[in-house]
Amino acid sequence: MLVRRIVLGIAIAAVVTTSATQSNAGDFLSGTYLDPALQRKDIFSHHIWNAMPEYRQVYNRPRYMSGYLAYKIEPSSQEAMAWKTNYCNGNYANHRGPYVPQYNYPKPWEALNTAVRPDFTKSPK
Repeated sequence: MLVRRIVLGIAIAAVVTTSATQSNAGDFLSGTYLDPALQRKDIFSHHIWNAMPEYRQVYNRPRYMSGYLAYKIEPSSQEAMAWKTNYCNGNYANHRGPYVPQYNYPKPWEALNTAVRPDFTKSPK
């Protein structure tokens, strides 16, 4: 008798969980604290330090020490490569403004000289 109740409870729990999760199958993080769409109130908000823009926002590069540590720990990370570019250009030593790289080469779709595919389904007139 007890075994039947346990099995019946497990079966009901399985049906309830599968029916509940099928509606959210594509939305795995929905409603959890990891959900990026959930907006949370900034409890330490203040008009003085929120008015000052961040270093990365102003100079378009990481701070010197954080970039240096990232370069020593994982040189292939995006922050480390940005630090190395700015360090080699002398942007930290000379206190230069933001560095925005420019790429002056043709885009792949311009360089390949591709054309429209021929339409073989139409019969020539």
